[in-house]
Amino acid sequence: MDIFEDPMTQGRTLTPEDLKARAIRFYERYGKDMEQISDLLNIRLSQLAQAYTLENALPQEAITITTRVKSLGSFLKKLEKRGWPQFYYPTEVIQDLIGARVVCWFVDDCRGMEKFIAGSKHLTIHEEIEDYIDEPKPSGYRSIHLLADVGYDRVHRSGREVEIQDGSMVCEIQIRTMLQDAWGQITHEFHYKAQSAGVNNRFYERILAEIASRLSNEDNSLLTLRDAYQDLAKEQIKPSSHEGIKGAD
Repeated sequence: MDIFEDPMTQGRTLTPEDLKARAIRFYERYGKDMEQISDLLNIRLSQLAQAYTLENALPQEAITITTRVKSLGSFLKKLEKRGWPQFYYPTEVIQDLIGARVVCWFVDDCRGMEKFIAGSKHLTIHEEIEDYIDEPKPSGYRSIHLLADVGYDRVHRSGREVEIQDGSMVCEIQIRTMLQDAWGQITHEFHYKAQSAGVNNRFYERILAEIASRLSNEDNSLLTLRDAYQDLAKEQIKPSSHEGIKGAD
């Protein structure tokens, strides 16, 4: 019998308690796998970030990568918020069990990294892309969200036999600037958690959107300053055209 199958639940709608038990069994079986996939995703994205910064003459610190595995408690809270949707594997209803964040100094590098990630041979990007930089949420939240299938070597056990099989798990990748990330982290504690509890206030949300808009303007200002400094640096190292006459006696 499959570890997720319970003969007592066959042929009927699962209750929240049934779904909790199924989620627990999933985490017990695949918890270590998810940690390893998270580490693998971090390596893949870090390699892409290194290639991107080298190609664009940026310091490696200009793009940082973090990955995480959603805890069982967070997963169960999300299920409850969504009204306990039916699932066999948790990834059928929640696709960010493994998440990555790509944080860039400059907003145009978000687009550049999006293209690099889409061109990776190790990640299969889903067609649906949520672009909250071009179309921010009402609260002002800005980020690019991608879903990617990450391939890995899955250990399959059958009795005493152990076999390595091709495995794949969907992960969410968020790409944003440092200013967007700072706004997201600060507002997560009071805005997102309040929304999760059913609290909505359009007046406060409008204020948040205005703050996010000002930060977006600062992102654009940083681009202008960066380009200006780069032009000055090129002028500084340009060979002088007034070198005088060489070789005169």
